[in-house]
Amino acid sequence: MSKIFTEGFKEQAVQKAFTRGSKNLEQLAQELNVGYSTLQKWIRDYKTVNHKSPNNKRPQDWTREQQLQAIIDTAEFKVEHRSEYCREKGLYPHQIDEWRLSFLEMNTKVTKSSKRELKTLKTENAVLQKELRRKEKALAETAALLVLQKKFQALLEDEE
Repeated sequence: MSKIFTEGFKEQAVQKAFTRGSKNLEQLAQELNVGYSTLQKWIRDYKTVNHKSPNNKRPQDWTREQQLQAIIDTAEFKVEHRSEYCREKGLYPHQIDEWRLSFLEMNTKVTKSSKRELKTLKTENAVLQKELRRKEKALAETAALLVLQKKFQALLEDEE
């Protein structure tokens, strides 16, 4: 006869499995009165739904924000503290170094693209300024012609 477990119980069992410490999975299954293979299935199901445990996440599953936070957290650590941090997070120290280099390269790329973009914007600005000056001159000329035309008409009316 199979037992029916609630979703809440399953989730708590999976969380206990992720934070079980020195206990192995079989001991935890016995303690929860659940079959070992059942607990394994719950863990697999939990991982496939992308509810990854923060400590058991693969390095490629870390978001850019989490990577940056790991870089910041370990920036001033000594080698042994850094290694301990990495073990807790399921990382290797070289992965944090790679992330740091990636951020630095991205910053360099942004700087180069920003310089190109700035140059393009300056060129566009110069073209627009030149066009604006041309239009202002044309407008001033048109205004002067209108004033002269009105004066000429006023002179013609006075003569009649």
